[in-house]
Amino acid sequence: MNMEDLMGFEDSSASCIVCGKGLRPCEALAKMHQGETKLPICCPLCLEAYQKDPQPYLNRFAKRALLRELRNPEKPPNP
Repeated sequence: MNMEDLMGFEDSSASCIVCGKGLRPCEALAKMHQGETKLPICCPLCLEAYQKDPQPYLNRFAKRALLRELRNPEKPPNP
């Protein structure tokens, strides 16, 4: 696991799925749908990178979600 995998895992606010920049509500340029989750994208460069190859960013998102669940054991895990 590298530092990029940890970007945003402690922060409960939205962050860009590509670069990890923290975003205020309604600040995202786009939101990509992944199942029931909406993944925020902050700028055209990040949108282009995501559209070119989304898998590394989806993998990072999955790792961050797992770390959040492990960090908060009092919350029931998502199925």
